[in-house]
Amino acid sequence: MPDPEVERAAEFLATHALLLLGLGIASVAVSFVAIGIAVRVVGRLRPSLLHGFTWLLQRAGATHLLSRFVTRTSLLVPSAYLGLHLVLGLVLVVAVTVFVALSEQVIAGGEMAAFDAAFARALHNETSPEWERLFDAVSWLGSRHVLAFATLVVAAALILRRRMIIAIAWLAAQAGGGLLNLALKETFERTRPEFADPLLASSSWSFPSGHAMGTFIFCGLACYLVFRARRSWIAVAIALILALSWCVVMAFSRLYLGVHFVSDVLAGLIAGTAWVSVCVSSLEVIRQSRSHVRQFDVRD
Repeated sequence: MPDPEVERAAEFLATHALLLLGLGIASVAVSFVAIGIAVRVVGRLRPSLLHGFTWLLQRAGATHLLSRFVTRTSLLVPSAYLGLHLVLGLVLVVAVTVFVALSEQVIAGGEMAAFDAAFARALHNETSPEWERLFDAVSWLGSRHVLAFATLVVAAALILRRRMIIAIAWLAAQAGGGLLNLALKETFERTRPEFADPLLASSSWSFPSGHAMGTFIFCGLACYLVFRARRSWIAVAIALILALSWCVVMAFSRLYLGVHFVSDVLAGLIAGTAWVSVCVSSLEVIRQSRSHVRQFDVRD
């Protein structure tokens, strides 16, 4: 028998789903804007802060002591390159751990599986034809064919800019993400919600969501390319806001259309995060290797 508390929570979330979606997107935008403002303020105040900090150290007679401390601990601080890989490794470990825990809940039919069913039923009762048409269009933009076309467009742009290695890596990353999603679907073989189109339900499995995972991989790696070719931090922040917001909308569209459970789209986003971490780390290794080769050629 379903847990009454799970049922009530699912019904409440389904009733306010569109409002929560809007608040989630607004939160993403506000968070990045706040971070950007904080960085700019700190950047402008940095000379004054350093001057004040140095004056305090001189007054306390601790300048020499701090210098010795910095010298001795500098070897323990990783370089930017190593630090990036450490962060990506941490993200990968966390993502894999959460994905395994989520998949165990789904397989064992735990509370998450119960919430999935309750939320799917409640949201299905709240749908309207107008919103369904809108989210159907959103979902189409996250389909395999559209993502494949967009992937080829980005690859062509990279090739025109003579970034052949990055273009090949981009294509391999997108194709690898698709194969990973297919392998995960075949591993878990979870059926889709009862409201799904019978043709869709019979043609592919539900866990994890291919739309959510594919969109996150595409947007995540596109943000990485924007970051590496950045003209300003404002452009990077805008790209991140748009990418994260679009991933959230895409994931929600699959729920609203009744073709996925909540855990399906969460698993897709988490698996996409893990794959993006692997791909970005690999691309950084490629960049570092090419940098060493260019330095070697110059010395010759």
